[in-house]
Amino acid sequence: MLIASDDSHPAEQLMISILFVILFFVILGGITYVSYRLNGSFKIDASWLALALAPFVIWLVSTNQLSEFSGFGLAFKLKQATAKPVSLALEGSALRIEPITSGEKGATSQIDSLIDQKVEAITLRTNRRGYANWAIRDYLERLTAEPFFKYVLFETRSGEFLGLIEGDRLLREMEENQTDVVGLLETSNLAGIGGIKLVFISKGSSREQALQLMDVHGLPELPVVDDEGRLLGFADRDKITSSIVAKLVASSR
Repeated sequence: MLIASDDSHPAEQLMISILFVILFFVILGGITYVSYRLNGSFKIDASWLALALAPFVIWLVSTNQLSEFSGFGLAFKLKQATAKPVSLALEGSALRIEPITSGEKGATSQIDSLIDQKVEAITLRTNRRGYANWAIRDYLERLTAEPFFKYVLFETRSGEFLGLIEGDRLLREMEENQTDVVGLLETSNLAGIGGIKLVFISKGSSREQALQLMDVHGLPELPVVDDEGRLLGFADRDKITSSIVAKLVASSR
């Protein structure tokens, strides 16, 4: 909701409003086009609407005509988007890393605990004794039924990240193709698992590099590792796209 004073002349106010409506659709069209080029699909986020509205709201505030802006959650989005200019020199193109909750696969009695923790992934390690294919299937059957569960992560015995696969995909590989996951783990032959993504990116990489890898491997998010190869979290495609759009809008102001 916008609440503004009535101090402006009606004709002048109407003309300015028309100009800002045109500007809004131009900015929104540009944002949508950038999103399509980056993601290959059309998607409009609430924060992008706030960015498109920013010139109009900033003008109202600067001319003391705006006393309140709220509704549809856009007030907070606009505050985030316009609180400070985005500095390309200071922020560069560094990745923003999103953490993921995970737990190492143990005894089947631990599955309930992992569900209570709402883990998004479980970890399997190469050259580790004690795994059984039936137990891995039990884990996957239980966890993939939960909406928060996403991945199976693969690491070396010392904790370096190797790759990942969607939990439901690995379950299908084991059920339909009789994939011997345990045998492949023991021989470190992870490429033998259909659908596995042996890909990640270092924390010092750019957003553009992350997007390129996501495109090549068809991933909505990409694992990010530290200098020792340990998983830090994920770079999210939608958030990278939003940050690029925010920079473009900010730099054009």
